[in-house]
Amino acid sequence: MPKERFVSYPGAEGDDDRSLVIGWAGWDHLQQAQTLAALYQQRRMADGWQRDRLAPLPTGLLGVVPWLKQWHNEPNPDFEGERLGNYFDRFVNGEALSLGLSIDDLRTWRPQHKLSTGGPKRKRP
Repeated sequence: MPKERFVSYPGAEGDDDRSLVIGWAGWDHLQQAQTLAALYQQRRMADGWQRDRLAPLPTGLLGVVPWLKQWHNEPNPDFEGERLGNYFDRFVNGEALSLGLSIDDLRTWRPQHKLSTGGPKRKRP
């Protein structure tokens, strides 16, 4: 589908499947947060990932929290009246704490650059 758009989550690839994890760019911020939180829980609980591998996921969640508070923070009857922007804010703070990270650590987190393992670079004519 040439007009479809996607978002990617580099570093979230599983150990058994190294395919890039992608999501649909048409998700609203709540759907994106729910997907990232579920993936985070999967990687932490089932896959046994540790802090350094997990950090990108709460970092991604932190980026959508302001939008959740703006657009999805009314009491939600599907979640017993929970305000989902507040819920995800607490979730990110709690998970950062459990990983030994601060919110500032998440804000300043950047992916590590991988060194190229390819052959020599070609010279341009």
